[in-house]
Amino acid sequence: MAVADASGRMVAAHGMSLNAVLPELDAGLSYDQPLYHGAFDVAYLGQRYGRAYYGMDTRFLRKAENQLVHQSVLIALTEIALTLALLAGIGFWLTRHLTMLTRAALKVARGDFAVSFPKMGEDEVGVLSRAFDTMAKAVEVRIAQLDEGQRRFRAIADYTYGWECWFDAEGRLRWVNPAVERISGYSPRDCHAMADFPLGLVEPEDREGLRIHLADAKLGTTGDREEFRIRHKDGHLIWVAMSWLPVLDDEAKSLGFRVSLRDITERKQSAEMLIAAKGELERLLFAASHDLQEPVRSVLIHLQRLEREAGEALTGEAAHCLQLVRTGGNQLDLLVKGLQAFSRSDRPMSAFIPIELTHLVEKVTTHLASQAWSANPMFDIDPLPVLPGDPGLLFIMFEAVIGNGVKFVEPGIRPAVRITAQVESHGDVHGWRIDVMDNGIGIEEPYLQSIFRPFSRLHSRATYPGAGLGLASAQKIAAIHGGSIWLESKPGHGTTAHIWLPRPGDRRDRGHVDG
Repeated sequence: MAVADASGRMVAAHGMSLNAVLPELDAGLSYDQPLYHGAFDVAYLGQRYGRAYYGMDTRFLRKAENQLVHQSVLIALTEIALTLALLAGIGFWLTRHLTMLTRAALKVARGDFAVSFPKMGEDEVGVLSRAFDTMAKAVEVRIAQLDEGQRRFRAIADYTYGWECWFDAEGRLRWVNPAVERISGYSPRDCHAMADFPLGLVEPEDREGLRIHLADAKLGTTGDREEFRIRHKDGHLIWVAMSWLPVLDDEAKSLGFRVSLRDITERKQSAEMLIAAKGELERLLFAASHDLQEPVRSVLIHLQRLEREAGEALTGEAAHCLQLVRTGGNQLDLLVKGLQAFSRSDRPMSAFIPIELTHLVEKVTTHLASQAWSANPMFDIDPLPVLPGDPGLLFIMFEAVIGNGVKFVEPGIRPAVRITAQVESHGDVHGWRIDVMDNGIGIEEPYLQSIFRPFSRLHSRATYPGAGLGLASAQKIAAIHGGSIWLESKPGHGTTAHIWLPRPGDRRDRGHVDG
């Protein structure tokens, strides 16, 4: 270091000679120069006294800089480490309960509901923990209820004797119970593997009808007792009856439809056997009644001849025996005729044709008025409709019903029968109700149903002769025509027989007579 006065003369020096030449001053400090030369003015109270020159080794600056950089890096790393530790501590403190909630949620998801939390504070995490605890218990109860409902459903559905199916709203099979294997031989797994279940099991002739029923079921309709054939897995044919109804949720939204099927093969076979036996019995009954007509007629003819030729000569016991034979013969004749009418009552002799019931009933009343046992009856016939039917069977039916009104009257009372008609609908079926009203002895209410049984009688043959088959035949004939017959009566006040017969078309017009 050196000091010069105001004139530039060296007055002091350190580290160099007073006579040495001063080095040139450096423009700036640089690490590339090992020695820095600088100068500054020496002044006091505004008076400049000289100039000080100095030289400075720059190596310590590099060392200082390196030390400063190292210290700065160390401080920064320390700050980062402390910050991370602080954040980790704060994060653990804030999320430790959330971690517990996460683990608990995973346990609940796996079905482990034995989850409980220690008491926590009133902050948001504590509230959330208590809410989760409550939710977990509620879910456990709900799942227990669902499990119980599932067990009950399986106990009922899987052990139902009938074959039950559930189809979704698109008609796809969603569930079928194990009974399908007992009935059809196919397991539930087989059924789910079928692309067109249950059509693939159905006989080809019956598939189109079933396809229509399934399409109706998808639209929300119901159906019952639709019968068709299916082919068992082992190849034999069985009959089933199908019922279906829609399945809805609590908001009445369609979930599809349920189908119930039951095996009716034995019933169908029994019905076929019963029909065959019934037909054979009817043929036997008709043949027997027809074959008995001739001998009965012969007996009655010879009785009449015997009465004409020897009636006055017979007295006492002989006359009484002749009377008994004549009574028995007449009763046998009535019985044979009744059996013949009864055997014909469920076999139409021709196709149904339009029949003027007014004209037919007039023929019946004319026939009844000509009978020897009728006591000059009176008939009042209102205009009656024209309805389709078998003329022979309808004649038998009206003869039996009107004949009872003529026959069952008190002694000395002239029979009076009135026949009327009015429109009446039974459900969706439109028809006519024909009323036959008499002034007879009437029927006690307990017998209004049993009187329709074959050979049913309420009075002795001596008082009111007959075979006891008239109303039974009338009931069968009404059923053949799609109708029905019933009685209303009160002892001593006559009887009204109601005969309801359906009519073609769906009109509900009243106040006029068809045809």
